[in-house]
Amino acid sequence: MPVARARDYAWLRETQPDLAEAYCLSYIRGLSKAEALGRLGVDERRLRCLPIAEAVEAGLSAEGSPPMTVHALSLNGWTVLVEPTGCRTTRPENYRSLSAETELVSVRVLAEHRYEFRWVIDGVLQTFFDVCSPHVRRGTRPDALNEEMRAVGLDGDAADTDPGAAALALAERVTGVRLRPSHLAGPLLGAELDVGVPLAAR
Repeated sequence: MPVARARDYAWLRETQPDLAEAYCLSYIRGLSKAEALGRLGVDERRLRCLPIAEAVEAGLSAEGSPPMTVHALSLNGWTVLVEPTGCRTTRPENYRSLSAETELVSVRVLAEHRYEFRWVIDGVLQTFFDVCSPHVRRGTRPDALNEEMRAVGLDGDAADTDPGAAALALAERVTGVRLRPSHLAGPLLGAELDVGVPLAAR
């Protein structure tokens, strides 16, 4: 597995501090961008190029519920879905659909409140935990990533570790995909999501 460390993702807070406060990143192996978005329920006719920065700004300035968008990029045989104002991929019915006959890794951050990590294979949750309490894990293989968790500072002893950065480093160790600032800087294929569908808490 790659040797990612939490410090390798310090750039997110440095370059996009508003996005770093709340987001969901989901890595899906072997699907194209359009396939992954389709499994999430996005109509192909609604796809267009959307800058993440604009979506974040719209979310910050919204008086009511922020507009929900999803953005996709492809890296090293994986598609990464970025939700800057939502977390639809974390709903069980969605991560099961996205991971059908393949694999999904998801990192969800809600500023200083939740730092969730999910690893799903063919619809089955392998490992789930909140970085704030990494010793409390669920799934069919809750201890499968213990070595990698320790390596990125998720052993319960690294109080100075940025939890979001550590979760992204762990995602890289599982997927082999390294995100860089340039990947999130420009417009990405995406769409607005139907806000009429309620988002589950987990």
